[in-house]
Amino acid sequence: MADKQQRERTSRFQQLEKPEFKSSIPSHLVNKLSEQEKYVIETVSRMEAQNEWLIQSALHQNRALIENDLEIQEIKDWKSMITSKGAVIIALILMCLPVVLKALADRLSKP
Repeated sequence: MADKQQRERTSRFQQLEKPEFKSSIPSHLVNKLSEQEKYVIETVSRMEAQNEWLIQSALHQNRALIENDLEIQEIKDWKSMITSKGAVIIALILMCLPVVLKALADRLSKP
């Protein structure tokens, strides 16, 4: 069971979790405002924090997507190289080579 746990893969990327957004306006600046104005200013401040968080999250996701795309392209290149006609023919020849060499050795060893 320990081997199975060691073989499990973990992501290099962090799971996205929504933080709690708070107003970044100092209280001494909004204390002089009416309740409506104070609400609007603090809401806009929270929206700015949410917007910044969304932008950073999108940038991290984009980097992860690019990294994964590059890895997939590399795998596709290897796959096309391994499954090309020449590679298949060489693999068939290498598989048949021991049989041919054994038959040749048997013929040469007979008087």
